[in-house]
Amino acid sequence: MATKTRALRRGDSIGVVAPAGPVNVERLHRGVAELERLGFTVRIAEGVLERKRFTAGTIENRLRQIHGFFADPGVAAVVCARGGAGTVQLLPHLDRDLLRENPKPLLGYSDITLLHLEMERLGLTSLHGPMVARELAEGDSAYDLASLWHALTGEGEPYASGPDDLVALAGGSGEGVLRGGCLSLLAAAAGTPWALRRVDEPTILFLEDVDERPYRVDRMLRQLRASGALQGVTGVVFGDMKGCAPGFHEDYSLEEVLLEALDGLDVPVALGLSSGHTAHPNVTLPLGARARLECLGGEALFAVLEAPVE
Repeated sequence: MATKTRALRRGDSIGVVAPAGPVNVERLHRGVAELERLGFTVRIAEGVLERKRFTAGTIENRLRQIHGFFADPGVAAVVCARGGAGTVQLLPHLDRDLLRENPKPLLGYSDITLLHLEMERLGLTSLHGPMVARELAEGDSAYDLASLWHALTGEGEPYASGPDDLVALAGGSGEGVLRGGCLSLLAAAAGTPWALRRVDEPTILFLEDVDERPYRVDRMLRQLRASGALQGVTGVVFGDMKGCAPGFHEDYSLEEVLLEALDGLDVPVALGLSSGHTAHPNVTLPLGARARLECLGGEALFAVLEAPVE
């Protein structure tokens, strides 16, 4: 279990940063208004609206946002404005001592997966879920409020999927620390200093992506397996994998591709957890917290077992 961060309370300040792609100003302000509606005060980092090629400004600008809010005792959590691309540029320059010594929730998905990997490496929980200029900008129909609130405050019950939310692909039950994120980012990090670590502790691995062809999904899963990143995995739960199914003219299914790539793991496998790139309300998953996956009798149930905050 990773170190838990301090639970937020109404009135606490949330800092908004842009580590990756350029941010739409209108969506940014709508997302900020949604966080304020939930009872938080919001501070937008200086430079969030800058642009450089496909990123939200220079490396120095984006690092300054992250370091500034983690160092600021008046900021209780850091939420990313959006994903996109460019987070990898920050990794060689992160002040890891600063992050480790000032633990606080970090919320985001997609390209932010690379920051989640660094938080894990530092022994800290982090939150895979909605972002300010994405789901939060669209209001509470675009994200799962209960799981976000529990992940930030510890109030309410941990997230558990409903009886028809997931599709069971392989039977069994497993429990362990929840790890993972966007599949293409995890695969891209393999072989680098910030790769998904090989661990001996039991792990529930969450993998999601969007608009990746089945052959690419197959290749990325096999790359992760060959890198040793699936060592210790006791269950695999996939996201919606929106846009990743083969075309109607193909004679195979995405489910077949996933199972063949994971053949021999002998762990429960499920599909359809709506966190990250999803058409359903975006669920907040506490990476570094304990979770359970059960695929029994053709039914699948995923459950978070504890809050990532205290």
